[in-house]
Amino acid sequence: MQQASAKISALAGAPRHSLLLYLFLLALLVSPLAGRTAQRTILFCLAAMTVAWLQMALNANTGGSVHHTILLWPLPQIIMGVSLAGVSRRLGRAGIPALAAVLAVAVVSGGLVTNEYYAEAVRYGGGQAWTDAIYPLSGYLEGLPKKYVFSLDWGIVDPLRLLNGGRLLLATGNEQTSKPEVSPEDRVIVLRMLNDPENLYVAHTKAYEMFEGSAAKFLKYAGEAGFTPELIRTVNDSLERPVFEIYRFKPKA
Repeated sequence: MQQASAKISALAGAPRHSLLLYLFLLALLVSPLAGRTAQRTILFCLAAMTVAWLQMALNANTGGSVHHTILLWPLPQIIMGVSLAGVSRRLGRAGIPALAAVLAVAVVSGGLVTNEYYAEAVRYGGGQAWTDAIYPLSGYLEGLPKKYVFSLDWGIVDPLRLLNGGRLLLATGNEQTSKPEVSPEDRVIVLRMLNDPENLYVAHTKAYEMFEGSAAKFLKYAGEAGFTPELIRTVNDSLERPVFEIYRFKPKA
């Protein structure tokens, strides 16, 4: 499957963008022909998209990533479906074949882009936010004696929760120590974590950190609180790049 994916990528010219944007613009262009009910639906979706986009564009720390843009879904898809379906009804017997042809082009385009992401993940081992190192990490954690598994960076808890079906007790461990100053309430929470020797802590290696220094801040605070980190294992991806580190903590002698 990986070889087939690479061949398809080469034949298609390694596409990184689908035709979805052009299909959306086409849907808007022909929407006056879709009928009054369809136009009202399209206008509602456009209004909702505009409000959501403005909230992301104007607020601090929002709208800076692809997953924020995806929050607009499925409104663009509704517009495309309603508009093109409405127009196809006006074409009579040619409507269904015309709509099917447009849909087929869009699906093939999207499939080629999805394949490109897969081919690149196989070739390069994934990006910073996700690598296939999550699989050996998940399997290794399942076999270790532990109570809670605390994540010391973003992007660790949810993949582990998915892969383990809720069997691991997962929590975020770095929120309290990432603040400019650790409050007395946060100190109580962190010490409660550290005082249980059965807890495990998972961090990204420096090259894969999402929030730079988040694990280092926790380790520093733990040391100041009288605990010594014990590195149990470093977990590599399929290209043997170190991605995750697993720790326990024990009181200093």
